[in-house]
Amino acid sequence: MLHIQTIQPSIDSKLVTISVMNGKNVLDHAHNDIELIYMIEGNLEVKIKNNLFTLNKSDFVIVNSNELHSFHSEENNLFVIIHFNYFQIRSILQQENLYFQCNSLENTVSSNQQMKDVIEEVLLVYLKESDISLAGFWEKVLKLISFIQLNYLRDRKHQEIKPLLSEEMANERLMEILEYVENNFREALTLEEVARTQYITVPYLSKFFKKQTGKTFSQYLNKVRLAHAVNELINTKKPITRIALDNGFPNLVAFNRVFNDKFKVKPVDYRKSKVGKIENDEKTVSNDKVESEEALLELRNYLECVSPVHPKNESISIETDIVKISKFEAYTKYWNKVINVGYATDLLNSDMQEQLSLMQADIGFTYARFWGLFCDEMHVEDKSDDQVAYNFSTINKLLDFLIKNRLKPFIELGPKPKLVLKSFDQTLIYQTNNEKSLDEWKKLLRAFLLHCVERYGIEEVETWYFEIWGNNIDPIIDIGNNERLNKSDRHDPAQFEEYFKVFSFLKKILNDIVPEAKVGGCGLATDLETEKLDLFLKQWNSHEVQPDFLSFYVYPIETESDRNTKKNVTSTNRDYVKNKIKQVRESMERSGFNHVELNVTEWNISISSRDYLNDSCFKASYIAKNIVDNLNQHVNMLGYWMCSDIFGDFKDSKNLLHGGVGLITKSGIKKPSYHSFSLLKKLGEILVSKGDNYIITKKSGDRYQIICFNYKHFDYSYYLQPEGSIEISDHYGIFENNDSLNISLKIQGITNGRYRIKEQRINREHGSVLDEWLNFGSVYDMKQDEVEYLKQKCVPYMKVDHTFVDENKIVIEGKLQPHEVRLYELNLLFSES
Repeated sequence: MLHIQTIQPSIDSKLVTISVMNGKNVLDHAHNDIELIYMIEGNLEVKIKNNLFTLNKSDFVIVNSNELHSFHSEENNLFVIIHFNYFQIRSILQQENLYFQCNSLENTVSSNQQMKDVIEEVLLVYLKESDISLAGFWEKVLKLISFIQLNYLRDRKHQEIKPLLSEEMANERLMEILEYVENNFREALTLEEVARTQYITVPYLSKFFKKQTGKTFSQYLNKVRLAHAVNELINTKKPITRIALDNGFPNLVAFNRVFNDKFKVKPVDYRKSKVGKIENDEKTVSNDKVESEEALLELRNYLECVSPVHPKNESISIETDIVKISKFEAYTKYWNKVINVGYATDLLNSDMQEQLSLMQADIGFTYARFWGLFCDEMHVEDKSDDQVAYNFSTINKLLDFLIKNRLKPFIELGPKPKLVLKSFDQTLIYQTNNEKSLDEWKKLLRAFLLHCVERYGIEEVETWYFEIWGNNIDPIIDIGNNERLNKSDRHDPAQFEEYFKVFSFLKKILNDIVPEAKVGGCGLATDLETEKLDLFLKQWNSHEVQPDFLSFYVYPIETESDRNTKKNVTSTNRDYVKNKIKQVRESMERSGFNHVELNVTEWNISISSRDYLNDSCFKASYIAKNIVDNLNQHVNMLGYWMCSDIFGDFKDSKNLLHGGVGLITKSGIKKPSYHSFSLLKKLGEILVSKGDNYIITKKSGDRYQIICFNYKHFDYSYYLQPEGSIEISDHYGIFENNDSLNISLKIQGITNGRYRIKEQRINREHGSVLDEWLNFGSVYDMKQDEVEYLKQKCVPYMKVDHTFVDENKIVIEGKLQPHEVRLYELNLLFSES
């Protein structure tokens, strides 16, 4: 007999339901919810589609939305089912077509134990004697969702379909048909309607469907409808006639016939035998204490025996990493080759020039990337007479400043607008340029290049970079506005030809005058599709004129789409930057572009210029983590977006901080992100070792540099809120935890002798303008002497010590605060004689 104790928290009735079950058999059924089954005692046979799993104590398995599944057991048992509302989880994860591959029978022992611990944390919250806490509920449930997403979320295309066609196009078509049936089975669905969606004939679809699934369309449709109806028979009190009609059956007679043919029992008899006691057993948790039931008592007894979880703020301990000084590996410092400075007119701002000069002294970038060089505000074209004349005096001021400060121009050509964004869908500033014909571009570009060669010399100009950008040229998104395209249209190479034409035209002009200058493009979008990128690069590789480098933007943004619309959402992937760079590099290799430079010309955590995360200590560790992660990933440049908050200054930015994306505030105060780049500059040119939280490098002689960091990724409370909407005082409450990091590095093989050890730290107490401003009262009417005070206050912690090394080894130990970045510099003063 089935015994169910259902606990439904009042704090969010739509997100999760937990059921404690004690029973034997449940027929094949399906539902929209994602279902996690976790065994407490005994065993249970779970059939999911055609796969059979035998779960024993502490085993678990996930049943995806709309998957046919059933339970069977020959003995008493106890297990927990957690239902996640599919639409709510999809919204939280901000991803369409969720599909998980998760069962403890195939996972590693380590991942099984981690999953078990997280599940039991959730159960402890539900069953504790005191009232359910809103914060406690969200913390544990969102932690479980986060763990499942990071470890078990897969691309829906990986879902097994039997028999599976070798032809990719047929496989994709079958996936689309099955998904359409799942989304519309409750309607009066016909073979004719499905055929129309696929632009094929009814006879062809009928034959195709039977060949691929082994069932007729009608048989498959009834199977889907029946599975969902069984779920409602078990878990709801709806009348059977209502269940039949709600799940697509034309009438009760048809439902009874299909049900009896499949299960050899009538629906009414099945409901009576299996769920007759649910009404008496079912209870809801709100602010009332849960009554002790047999199943709940067993679960409580079990959870009392498990090991308690670690306190939330307990420091994480790690074993000592042993680093042996033996082989050295050279590497390239790719992260300080280019910095984005924005619109050309921004470079004429005296405050911007002062800040760039300061950055060059502290960090030393090689290139300054900007656009809008020929915009109207630069006053280049004189059209007062019949013939256009060119005046490059304003451009001279810009280029003279850069070269004087040892910055080479990285010029993005084209009518790119100036955008200052508050969020994905809210623009604060949008300035555009007049577009030019190809003939106008030819005359202007030739005149500009000849002028630069004469003024600066061809040896200088040939070291510059030129990135070709074009208005309304985005080779990654689908053409045809938002209309749904069939596969042949989406993969039509003709959609790229306009960009190739513009690129070839401009590159020939550039190469004709400055042959050695690097010319590339085209600023590939961060949400590109791998299949389409492959097509784009292969097509480009077939053209006579090819790029010297491929440029790419990396922001952790993914695109959600349905049949008619697309929208941007923040990615939850903590390794987004590394994964995207790897994806592009692999595509380049497949397309014959493996010899071409890859330049990430823009990267940041967000496109928003109104997000206080940009001012926080989080950005220091985010920068350090991603730069260390992508070492030797074959990236030539990694261009941080942006250098200064002056770029995003607008009428709403009257406060000292406004969440700008710059490394330095508009008033000239260095942010934690600035200090992170400054510490990274101190790294040597030889890589000794790197790990999850550190990097060790070496300079000539016995000089070693160690940077370690305590990066914290967001928890799901961050993704539940609109970008940039978090209050300034709440910006350290949106992370996975607030644990310190105990780091211990034993370096073996170094020269014995006396060493000077210099230590610098960036954390909330040292070098954080956001925290110092909060301590100052976050006042909006800052006076100049107060700004100067914060300039002096917002610097990293620094101390110097000396130690004597014998036995050719030294141990570096430290306890890092959340988001902290720390640098150790070890210099040998004299060796042991």
